[in-house]
Amino acid sequence: MNSSIPESIYEFREFLYRHPDLIKEVRAGKQTWNQLYQDWMVLGENHEQWDFYRIKEASASNEKKDKTGDTLSSVLTILEQVNIDDLQKQISQFSGMMGNVQQVMQHFKKPEEPPKPPHNPFSFRGF
Repeated sequence: MNSSIPESIYEFREFLYRHPDLIKEVRAGKQTWNQLYQDWMVLGENHEQWDFYRIKEASASNEKKDKTGDTLSSVLTILEQVNIDDLQKQISQFSGMMGNVQQVMQHFKKPEEPPKPPHNPFSFRGF
């Protein structure tokens, strides 16, 4: 933590994380950070004014479950529509195409030079 920033700023920041709708209101231009900070300092964290903006634990977990259920059901719907025979044909066509690309790459690849024998570092002595 920076010693020049008061501890209350960090506490206010944590308060905002627990009340994300307040952040949305500031971004929408309905309130300012200064107004919220002053209200928070005067009213305190547990004032009834903040109840509307508080994260609802039960609703947040329910929304997450709903999204997971929706995602799973949409994946299952897509899988039901897939024709396995068509998928197998497309995979084999793709495999054949990749084989052709590899052959073309081999055709244009430079031929490997045979390895050169190691250079004798003592050849200058003439023995």
